Amino acid sequence: MINVNKIKIGVFPTIKERDNNYLKSYDFLERYLFPLINEDVTPILLIALNKEYLIEELKNCDALLIPGGSEANSLIYDALEYAYQNKLPVLGICLGMQMICAYSMLKNEKEWTKEKIKEIEDFVIRPIGNDAHHQIKEKNGNLEKSDTEIFIEPTSRLYKYFNKQKVVVKCFHDDTVYHIDKLLKVTSFAKDGILESVESKSDDWLLIGVQFHPELSKENQVIKGFINDVKDDIDARNSRSRDCKKYSKK
Repeated sequence: MINVNKIKIGVFPTIKERDNNYLKSYDFLERYLFPLINEDVTPILLIALNKEYLIEELKNCDALLIPGGSEANSLIYDALEYAYQNKLPVLGICLGMQMICAYSMLKNEKEWTKEKIKEIEDFVIRPIGNDAHHQIKEKNGNLEKSDTEIFIEPTSRLYKYFNKQKVVVKCFHDDTVYHIDKLLKVTSFAKDGILESVESKSDDWLLIGVQFHPELSKENQVIKGFINDVKDDIDARNSRSRDCKKYSKK
């Protein structure tokens, strides 16, 4: 029997270009789905054919997961705007975090043209300039070489997930974030100063972006912690809704 009370987390696919560069295909990667399923969460696979279709999909989600990848899907910015307006929890991983940071600046623009999005992305996300965070290609299967120590801000949600200030995570990214807007705060760095995570400054929006890959961790602290926070967020919203109904009856 299907448990209709399971929380539902919308998951975006990664973009995969075909060899002929004529059409793009999209992959839903198991490494992002299984950690959710293992925590008794229902993944909602977001097709996102256009903005209108995407918004209808998002209405069925309790939270969003924006995965890593090599190419950004501009519709994710529309999803982030919907999440911001509706206080829908968001977890962004690698490219997902970079898009969160680009959104924090894009949000200040009146028009989101392709040219403006490209301009913001080029300003916010740039190559690191060394191979310290990209020592391994995932396909090589030797993930230990991607181990990177990061330093976590003690007042952050991320610190609550790990319960320590120094942790070793899986990092392999060519680009990094150089600018964020006032919507976000930085919550961890690598030894060389590379930004490794951000969170929403606002307590009423659960938003976390991590540059590393928590889905590859056996302990799975980040995804487990995020799911628990989503459950708490749902409980809080339901409680406020019940209080409003009691007040309206009076």
